[in-house]
Amino acid sequence: MRNNTKVIIRCTDAEKATLIQAKTQLNARTWLELLEKLLHRKKIEAPKVILQDSKYLLEILTELRRCGNNLNQITKVANSSKTITVSDTVKLKKLAIQISSIKSKVLRTFVIEGSK
Repeated sequence: MRNNTKVIIRCTDAEKATLIQAKTQLNARTWLELLEKLLHRKKIEAPKVILQDSKYLLEILTELRRCGNNLNQITKVANSSKTITVSDTVKLKKLAIQISSIKSKVLRTFVIEGSK
């Protein structure tokens, strides 16, 4: 059977760039191969872009960094003066984990799917 039917798709330049990027990411040699690969996928995920220039994001990350620095200073003083208890150590470790978790959640919040 010969492929002799032509399909035309009208799209914006941005949409075309996204299609070309998807073709590259999926290692499709032809547009037909790209469509076949996309049809067999359960979920089509658009490329993700982090808004690195967002003033709000930078403010949040700066505050989280300050919290982490303060936590490190508290830990250093407590360790050097030997006034830290096992209970305090556990609390400090939990705080460090929470700060890291919040940072990850913030970064995930600022990821926009399919945007440029």
